[in-house]
Amino acid sequence: MFRARVWLASAMWVPVLAANLVAVALGIGLPLLDRAIGDRPALPIPLSVVEQIMGALAAGMITFTGIVFSAVFVAAQIQTSSYSPRLAARLRRDRVIIAGLALPTATASYSLFALAAIGREADRLEEDVAPALTVGVALALALITIGTFVALVQRAFDSTQIGGILRGLMRRAHHVIEDVHPEDERGLVREGHSGEPAVEVRYEGPPAVLASVDRAALLRLARQTGAFVEVVPVIGQYLAPGAVTLRLIGVEREPQRAAARRVLVLARQRTMDQDPAFAMRMFVDIAIRGLSPAVNDPTTAVQALDRIETLLVELHGRLPSGGLVLDAGGTARGSFPVPTWGEYFDLALIEIRHYGAGSAQVARRLRALYAHLLEVVDAPERGRVELERRLLDEQLAARFPDREEREILSHPDRLGLGGAA
Repeated sequence: MFRARVWLASAMWVPVLAANLVAVALGIGLPLLDRAIGDRPALPIPLSVVEQIMGALAAGMITFTGIVFSAVFVAAQIQTSSYSPRLAARLRRDRVIIAGLALPTATASYSLFALAAIGREADRLEEDVAPALTVGVALALALITIGTFVALVQRAFDSTQIGGILRGLMRRAHHVIEDVHPEDERGLVREGHSGEPAVEVRYEGPPAVLASVDRAALLRLARQTGAFVEVVPVIGQYLAPGAVTLRLIGVEREPQRAAARRVLVLARQRTMDQDPAFAMRMFVDIAIRGLSPAVNDPTTAVQALDRIETLLVELHGRLPSGGLVLDAGGTARGSFPVPTWGEYFDLALIEIRHYGAGSAQVARRLRALYAHLLEVVDAPERGRVELERRLLDEQLAARFPDREEREILSHPDRLGLGGAA
């Protein structure tokens, strides 16, 4: 089920096709149902008008689909060019966008098949009666499609604004962090298996990206082999043929190749399904794109830093946790590698500090972020935060030789400029 859910989340054509198949079935079946109802209510309009309504709906919805596709395409283009090319993949999972594409095509399919069925029934029975149920469903679909289009326009507008993009990313990031770093696993410690004999499983397919780990498939493999199953590559890593993917420790029975393959869920590109680091990566992409000389939008970088700080604080409260796959009894039967808090910290801030030290807003916002983290993190991580703060000071000294200007830029400010520390 997990593998199917991940696949369906990226295959937006599946719900569109399913909606059209349902529409075709309704378009064929409802005229028959209208005829089967003995005292069916009939609309006080001639059949020729009904045929005109159905034909207009079919033609109009086909044109409408082109408008919807254009709106989605423009939103994707703005996201990729202004913020990050990795954001476009999120649009494939947006339910409003999927509904905006499915409903117009489904309404057109329904209208065409209903029109054919109505004409066939009218010729067979030689009646000039407008079937109320069939026409009513067509008009209801048209109204629902219009309402969905309004929601789609709002979603397209939100998806091109930085506030809407950051809000959507944060919602998804919190969900992924809860899945990968659950709070109830923080007290669990990984047992060392480095000295035990292990059987390695190598990848035998075309190059792909490890999108996620199917925990249920891993548990099945562990039960089948009696081994502790260790996933070797990091989620989001590119896999080449021959790469070691699994290490089975304490093997009692030879692993089945098909069962071993099902542990890894592969994709053409990196996804956020079990990858909090990829969520952090997108926030960093947005920040450094704003700091590009071609864009010169440090305010966007400051907004991204607000969210990055929130995620770092939340991750610190959860780590070390995650990466363990537990069976129903709470016994660890496998693991997959997850980043440490220091690795999340490096991913989140090194590039922004490198590209943003020359910006007054970003330098002041980073100082406030470091000050907050030093109040939150434990002693082992505090040295890394202090090092990053010192590196920022060195970059400021190199770029701004005037001491008084450096003092201004070194003042912590959660708004970048115009706010208190």
